[in-house]
Amino acid sequence: MDDIFGIPMAGIMTTLLASLALCLLAVAWVAWRRPVIFKLGVRNIPRRKAQTILIVVGLMLSTLIVSAALGVGDTVDHSVTGDVYDNLGPIDELVVASQDGEASVDLVAEGGFPAAELAKVEAAVQGDPAVDGVMPLLDARGSVTNPAKQLAEPNIILSGLDPAHLDAFGGLRGHDGKAIDLAAVGADGVVVGAALADEIGAEVGDRLSIVHAGHPVERTVAAIAADSYLSGTRRSPTSDLETSGLAMPLASLQALTGRPDQISAIAVSNAGGARAGLDRAEEVAATLRAELAGQGLGVDAIKRDRIDAAEQVSTVFTAVFLVLGLFSISAGVLLIVLIFTMLAAERRSEMGMERAVGAHRSQLVQQFVAEGAGYAILAGFVGSALGVGAAVGIAEGMKRIFGDYVPIEPHVEFRSLVVAYCLGVVITFLTVVGASWKVSRLNVVAAVRDIPDVSSPKRKKRTLVWGGLMLLGGGALALSGQSGNQALPFMTGMSLLPFGAAIVLRFFGAPARPVFTATGLLLLAFWLMPEDQFNAVFGDYESGFQMFFVSGIFMVVAATIVTINNLDLLLAGVSKLGGLFRSQLPAVRTAIAYPGAAKGRTGLTIAMFSLIVFSLVMMATMNQNFTHMLLGDEANAGWDVRADQIGSAPIADIAATLEAKGVATDGFAAVGVTHDPSASVSDLRVAGDEDQAWKSYPVHGMEPGFLDGSALLFGQRAEGYETDAAILDALRTQPNVAIVDAFAVPAGGDLGGDEDAFTLTGVESGDAVFDPVTVELVDPADGSVHPVTVIGVLDEKIGSLAGLFANQATVDAVFGQAATAFTSYFVALDDPDRADAVAKEIEAALFGDGVESTSIQDELEDSQAQQSGFLAIIEGFMGLGLVVGIAAVGVIAFRSVVERRQQIGVLRALGFQRGMVSLSFLIETAFIVGMGGVAGTGLGLLLARAMFTSDEVGS
Repeated sequence: MDDIFGIPMAGIMTTLLASLALCLLAVAWVAWRRPVIFKLGVRNIPRRKAQTILIVVGLMLSTLIVSAALGVGDTVDHSVTGDVYDNLGPIDELVVASQDGEASVDLVAEGGFPAAELAKVEAAVQGDPAVDGVMPLLDARGSVTNPAKQLAEPNIILSGLDPAHLDAFGGLRGHDGKAIDLAAVGADGVVVGAALADEIGAEVGDRLSIVHAGHPVERTVAAIAADSYLSGTRRSPTSDLETSGLAMPLASLQALTGRPDQISAIAVSNAGGARAGLDRAEEVAATLRAELAGQGLGVDAIKRDRIDAAEQVSTVFTAVFLVLGLFSISAGVLLIVLIFTMLAAERRSEMGMERAVGAHRSQLVQQFVAEGAGYAILAGFVGSALGVGAAVGIAEGMKRIFGDYVPIEPHVEFRSLVVAYCLGVVITFLTVVGASWKVSRLNVVAAVRDIPDVSSPKRKKRTLVWGGLMLLGGGALALSGQSGNQALPFMTGMSLLPFGAAIVLRFFGAPARPVFTATGLLLLAFWLMPEDQFNAVFGDYESGFQMFFVSGIFMVVAATIVTINNLDLLLAGVSKLGGLFRSQLPAVRTAIAYPGAAKGRTGLTIAMFSLIVFSLVMMATMNQNFTHMLLGDEANAGWDVRADQIGSAPIADIAATLEAKGVATDGFAAVGVTHDPSASVSDLRVAGDEDQAWKSYPVHGMEPGFLDGSALLFGQRAEGYETDAAILDALRTQPNVAIVDAFAVPAGGDLGGDEDAFTLTGVESGDAVFDPVTVELVDPADGSVHPVTVIGVLDEKIGSLAGLFANQATVDAVFGQAATAFTSYFVALDDPDRADAVAKEIEAALFGDGVESTSIQDELEDSQAQQSGFLAIIEGFMGLGLVVGIAAVGVIAFRSVVERRQQIGVLRALGFQRGMVSLSFLIETAFIVGMGGVAGTGLGLLLARAMFTSDEVGS
């Protein structure tokens, strides 16, 4: 992975190494100039091994989270980019038919042009040292059967290669690495890709039946080639699904398809090999576009584009895991503060004596920093190693979920380990410095005598200063967010204002409980306000994925403030509950005394557990709700089975054809048909800006039966179409009107996305009504542009339909004969439970026509299972924060016993049994952890409810 958040990883590593060096130099300075102070600090590390282990486990989490997140990014980057390099091999650019010089090839190059155009490309790169070869290609679709094995594949790619130019591209090679002589294959032979060979059990010498456009021919398997673009194995950049195929000499495929002297693309190989050649991609593409301008040819920098897309995917994965990991990192920071607060409480007398004999406060800080640095350095190594293990575990989980789309292989760069180690140690070190500065503040006399500090009721001006700074800073942030229409600064600033006001009120003598309770409740109301009310009061702001973390932080802080300022009421309730068990009442009374006496420590622990539980509950709730939303009754749009046909003439009457072939159709409730001009995507754009780029988006033509049989719901309607029925009537009767799926509506988010994906303008996800949007479709055959008006957006609950849908006459007018290149047959059943069986019957009956059939419900469930599986992986990743919780419980219990050993002795002397003392500690810990769990669960459920009742849940 080369960058994250747009910042080069090399620069990040250099900066963090410098930061780590500064931290270590500070510790080295203490060791050199203050050796006694240094030794007083580090001597505690080996003295209490159990404590050291607990502290290291708690402190390692920041490093573990960063290491795992970067490891996931490296894994995705290595796997996806590796798949692109392996598939494309030496192919860097494709020259295809295009009217504007731009091109984007999905699985196959649509359309074609005369083979004589090859001379123009050769002339354009002649003598160019950046190019070491060009080759004409012809792509086609078909189906294949291996009669000897009774196995078939209804959807394959036929790749026609010119043997005379193939050597410049490394040729075709078998699994053993040996070259395959395509020229020796002859007109009767084919070279089968390894994936297709596995699917149909093909071996050298087998006779295969290949069907293209409904015409079968027989060919002999001459060789089995490694999967690659040239051998016909392609992966769609839009769906990530792999389609297998076979290759044959160009002349053979031209004869088979009836396209003599026609090609569909010209491949260009850059100098430098499969990977190094990528460095010349921009140069070569620019040269080709300049030389071929106005000649009906376009250039697709296919490798550059797919590598960029792959790297963007890895960046998104890393960003997701890092942002979600911030909850665990924040909990880890709180644990560090808690640990050093407890260490300071234990060593209070020792610290007081040091001050009494002349030590300065800064030297106490240096002592703690030296000890903390030792823990941090050890924790960094442990966290980095465990982070690699976590990344490998996540990669294995992703392999099971996404293995059909891309080969996932665990991979962690050494640079990522360095970044993770440095960042984890620096975060820990800085937190230790801050915590040390705080705990070093003490009254020398009170510390020596080990009695509580005497707090002065005197008003401190710095309190007013802090309150004023929070008011000014909050106001500035809110105004900045308002002017830039950004949710993060606006909501952060608005959240700081109540804190500033509360501090100022306290300075002027307002009682703490009502002031801070009101502040916390106000913050909770602000963050949990329903979207409609929020927009009505404050306006609509652009937000990103980071708001999930920011909202969690402020809500947990608010809930903790409310809890701590009303702790006596909660503890009184626990005391009354303990009264039901009179024999244990002394243990209960003792247990509730300490949380109330050390509110700061109690608040830190509650906040820590709240953060962890909040994130886990939120993610689990999202997973469950997405499952219900995506698998609802509306998801299949009323259809149970879909049969797709590629490369063959459409079947005029699908029901009659099935009946004639022995498939019982009496259980069919409805039959519908759609036709697509492309098996993947078409080019379109919003009208009104001729300079904007064409976007990739599926286009479907609907026959009347599909409209009549579909259960279509619309989440948004254009002005003038008050009901769903009005939109459906317009689709039946009016030309040049269309509908789109919900993903065509822009949604908030900053995790990137496909820049070539089509989105509407002038409509947002929260708009129930919008002005009709005119879009332009382009006919790839002649470049002519045709306007179509979007009048409705499908409800987001319909997950089985994607793209732009218009009546068939509209699509025919745009694409002509190419409008039916791809056909889908939809069947609604009286008994939806028979969808699997019916799909298999349809596929068996229509195999010769290149039909592949599936149960729509199964398809939806598979898609949902992948999403749920990925969310489960994220839950597991976020569950690493529980390590902090477990370590915190251990540290709290360990330090509590050490800190209160004198009080424990007194209790035992007064007659407390050992079990009662243990029960007291158990009740205390259970209360604090329970409060954190209750607060986190409640906040997670409330925020999830607010999110799923908003109009922008899709974002």
